[in-house]
Amino acid sequence: MYKFQWIAALLTAAAGPALGAEVAWIQFTDPAEHAFTLQVPQGWKVAGGAYRFGPLDPRAMVEIDSPDGQIRLRLGDAGVPPYAVLDRSLMSNGFREGSLYSPNRVAQEVVANYRPGWVFADLYGQARFAPACRTLELKRLQKLDPLHPAASAQQQVTAGDALYRCANPGGAALLAYVFAETTLTHVQSEQVWQVTCLYSLVAPESQGEFAFRTMLHVMRTFEIDQQWEARQLRINGAAGDAAWRTFKTTMQLEHSRFQHQEAQSQQTFEGMDRAIRGVTQTTDSVDGTQREVWTGPNANYFINPAGTVVNANSSPGSEYHALTPHN
Repeated sequence: MYKFQWIAALLTAAAGPALGAEVAWIQFTDPAEHAFTLQVPQGWKVAGGAYRFGPLDPRAMVEIDSPDGQIRLRLGDAGVPPYAVLDRSLMSNGFREGSLYSPNRVAQEVVANYRPGWVFADLYGQARFAPACRTLELKRLQKLDPLHPAASAQQQVTAGDALYRCANPGGAALLAYVFAETTLTHVQSEQVWQVTCLYSLVAPESQGEFAFRTMLHVMRTFEIDQQWEARQLRINGAAGDAAWRTFKTTMQLEHSRFQHQEAQSQQTFEGMDRAIRGVTQTTDSVDGTQREVWTGPNANYFINPAGTVVNANSSPGSEYHALTPHN
């Protein structure tokens, strides 16, 4: 069953610290199908909504740009289709990676081997940001816990994010970020996969935290129109009732994650900031002092009484003791 790719997940990525008087919020309603609403900053440029590529292939995308165009947020992407994994049956019928595939004309799929969430995040980030960046430097690529658990033994869910430093044509330093979750499902003898959560942003480094918090607030206020969801489930056919019950249960579970993510949002941005600056937060194993050190290629960090820090896999000498890097 195809649904909006990222809709339910947006509710899980709860907001960070309240933006207070910094932003006045207004409601945006999907202009195409009235499928969802969300809050956006007043005075910002907003475009998007629901895009339908088949009875079982609705996709959502909302782009939100600051008045000066320096901060650009994107939730979902209508250009990202569902995917069919290339197998012998498809190959025997002339399909290759990148081929269009429309089974029963209910969805517009693309043939592609499965990409885990963090792999997709980097591939997407390069395609999204590279055209606008004079240079695009990957600063962090990491696996993360999925927002959605696998619904059955037939599913595999992975997630991750990619963080970049971008220099625009004018030389300004920008922060660019993508989170992606992908879900691989075995359906009888076939495998299909979808990008079940996707959001991204680009902003000046000095406004990175504000952009990140704004994006999280937008996501926190996202609400699906229940009448639209009910209509979509009827379109999906006999599995509609069960899917509706699953959807409601998922919403309850995700609201419970909402508070946890809210508490972690500042820590998340601080990690992004350190990655952009190329430093790692550590704790001294002797006196408990926390210090930032330049990120190195090796697994461990060591310090001597003179304050010299060495990045190595093993201790460089008896006068050095360990600094414990934070995950």
